[in-house]
Amino acid sequence: MEPLAFVEVLGRHGDVLARHPVHAWPAHVGRGYDLEVILDDPYVASRHARIEPGADGRFRIIDLGSLNGLSLSPSWRRVADAELGPDDIVRLGRSQVRVRTPAYAVAPERQMRAASPYRRPAAFVAVALLLLALVAWNAWLGTSSRQEWTGLIMPILAFAAAVTIWIAVWALVGRTVGGRANFAAHGFVACAALAGVQVAGAAFEYLSFGFHAHGLDLAGNAAVAALVAYALYRQLRLNSRAPRRTLAAIAVAVVAAGVGLLVGINRSQESRRENLLSYDATIKPPAFLWVRGIAPEVFLARGASLRSRADALAQEPD
Repeated sequence: MEPLAFVEVLGRHGDVLARHPVHAWPAHVGRGYDLEVILDDPYVASRHARIEPGADGRFRIIDLGSLNGLSLSPSWRRVADAELGPDDIVRLGRSQVRVRTPAYAVAPERQMRAASPYRRPAAFVAVALLLLALVAWNAWLGTSSRQEWTGLIMPILAFAAAVTIWIAVWALVGRTVGGRANFAAHGFVACAALAGVQVAGAAFEYLSFGFHAHGLDLAGNAAVAALVAYALYRQLRLNSRAPRRTLAAIAVAVVAAGVGLLVGINRSQESRRENLLSYDATIKPPAFLWVRGIAPEVFLARGASLRSRADALAQEPD
């Protein structure tokens, strides 16, 4: 006998976990083994609800006096009974079900696509090598002797180990939650973001030095924060089927909290250096200075003038 309808049990993200065919009305839902739809949910009663045909091809679900009752998604308001269409979802305990007839029109078939390039191990290896090259290059630029360069090998290896652990943790979470580790994809996202941070940091340093505009440092920090937020969003998407807006909001909130913490620490350190002279410690080749400054003679003359004024003030009687 052909089924009259199907009761679908849904996961937290709307994916179908099970389909129970209904061959006669009414259909009962609960944990009891003598029912048409059995839910393995400790928050569902042994005979929780009854489903029967309603008007206009819809269905009616009735609570059978359960402790936790029924509620229609997305509201948590408890109801004694409700009418269900093919796209309506009802909660019983911590389970979600919906009812559809065999005549329900399914969505058209989707065309399969090749795996995204960033999911391939070759892409991960390439961007990881690029990141190590950038880290080594920046470390070499900051050295002044060969002996100092050899001492940077261990920090570079420690950096590589920390990145590997970060990727492995995300892959483990993906394997636990979604059944797929996506190690190469997580590795590509993490290494690409860190490489972008390296490039953005260097670029804004040169721009700040070249145009003698220290405010560009703030723009560089904002660019770095945006890169980190996007990378976190991509890694969340690899492990979660939650709505994109929710994942984006989580990523932005986490990065904003981190930035706020760093700003607070920086302000605390600045308060300790309140009476010290602040200056820009960025040093780049003179060829990258794109704005004209004052000549050394003018600078020295202004210094001498300032010294004369200070001496004059010192000689004035109190």
